[in-house]
Amino acid sequence: MIANRKTKLTDEDIYGLFVPSENDGFVEKNFCPKYFTIEMAQFLDTELANARKMSSPKKELLELCIYKQIMQTRQFGGFGHCGDTKMITAGKEIELLESASSSRGSKIKAILSHPLPQLLKIKDQINNAINGNAERNEFYQMDCFDFLEMLKHENRKADVAYFDSPYKDSLVYSSHYKVLDSVLEGKLNIEIEDRAFNKSDALESFEKLFASAEFIPKWVVSLGFNPKAESGIKGEELLAVIQKFRPAKLYYLDHIWAINNITCKGKNGDENATGKKQDENVEYLIVTE
Repeated sequence: MIANRKTKLTDEDIYGLFVPSENDGFVEKNFCPKYFTIEMAQFLDTELANARKMSSPKKELLELCIYKQIMQTRQFGGFGHCGDTKMITAGKEIELLESASSSRGSKIKAILSHPLPQLLKIKDQINNAINGNAERNEFYQMDCFDFLEMLKHENRKADVAYFDSPYKDSLVYSSHYKVLDSVLEGKLNIEIEDRAFNKSDALESFEKLFASAEFIPKWVVSLGFNPKAESGIKGEELLAVIQKFRPAKLYYLDHIWAINNITCKGKNGDENATGKKQDENVEYLIVTE
């Protein structure tokens, strides 16, 4: 998406995902029926096998389509909730749909439906985002400390750095998306070390990060915390770390959570006790001067 300037997917590329193709049944063997129904797992195994036969960048674009297809079926954007798949496997689709909210219902319908119409819509969304800007665009998937050291070593210039780390004491992304990583990579037991900003010494990691980024003149830092649980890093705490390096200002955001596992409404319109309330989530930006 970033490096690619002009190659777009066609309807025929999407149709090609469903051509019968020999595969090892990796998804069906390892993630069915807990995370995927048998039908969906078989579709995914075939789609991935066909996508991997393509050359770059269409291979990566088709894999992006499949990633988005999977996420459109996942409640709360992760893999912790498996109840819907279990009920569908047990033949309780009607009961499930009757009790589901509209948001949850749309994901259930995506599980139950043939994925072709869904993938064609995703293809259009991806194509609309591909626009040449007459510039060379690059994407790096690296440890942030290694990336900054690489830029310094190569004497690369940057105008602005935007830092948006995981929140301290929040979910660990490598665990939250481990199933997805395994499906896309086609192998189990993938380990990603991404806990530097989740642990108790997160402020020390931030100080190390900013020390590595001193050659970049402007920083924008996005973070949040839960004032009720005293989890995360308060804006004033992180501001104090940044001000060791340069002047900066703290801005609290008028932010409203949109996903229904954060702000939940009960049947009577009241906040659902199992969901997080809006005032438990504070978002802020720190911008250097």
